[in-house]
Amino acid sequence: MKKIVSFDRPEIWENYDTENSITRKTAIVKEYIPDGINTIIDIGCGNGIITNILNEEYNITGVDLSPIALSYVKGKKIVSSSDSIPVEDKSFDMVFSSEMLEHLPDEVLSKTVLEFKRVARKYILITVPNHEHLATTYVKCRKCSNVFHPYGHLQSFTLTNLEDLFSGEFELIKSGKYGNKKRYYNPLLLSIKNKMADRWFDVQSSVVCPNCHNDHFPKEKGNLISKACNLTNRLIGTKREYWLFALFKRK
Repeated sequence: MKKIVSFDRPEIWENYDTENSITRKTAIVKEYIPDGINTIIDIGCGNGIITNILNEEYNITGVDLSPIALSYVKGKKIVSSSDSIPVEDKSFDMVFSSEMLEHLPDEVLSKTVLEFKRVARKYILITVPNHEHLATTYVKCRKCSNVFHPYGHLQSFTLTNLEDLFSGEFELIKSGKYGNKKRYYNPLLLSIKNKMADRWFDVQSSVVCPNCHNDHFPKEKGNLISKACNLTNRLIGTKREYWLFALFKRK
């Protein structure tokens, strides 16, 4: 399974928050920002939906690897990977990152966490999908049979995971779960649906296969097996809030 998804495509960013969920999320982000914060670096800011709103109250710098995404950021910005940011040690009051860590391979994730710790003078605020079951949204390319996550998610986090990552110089001082509750697929039912029924997640946005670059992913009709799996999962599948927030403070 190839797990590389490119985010340097204009169509991704032009209408990224059509349901205004990220805009609504910004209100929660503001509640987590401690008093006395002036400078913030938003790492993996994408097209700057949150960055641009926070820019009205804080001295904020957006960081992203995609120049196309950064073209939407109104304030200060840096084109950079998250694991090697060209700024001085402890140069920002707070490091902020929203829905970015889940996209990183293991080695890059480890280096990125070290960068967060290096750059943050006082605080690190992280938001990620809450205990995401990655396989729930795997799609299958009908052209080359490649199976991949359409949004490029490689990691799944719980609060314990995050505490382990940022322990040492930092301590957790606030956390919470927010957003609409999502129903996750029972792993056994999902395996039956994928392998026996050959039915996968129906994508609702522009997706390109990272293996063959196919961009045609039409909605597929269910069959008896997949419909039975869906019905059973609605009865037994668990729901949980989509976002996990964690605020860390330097010791």
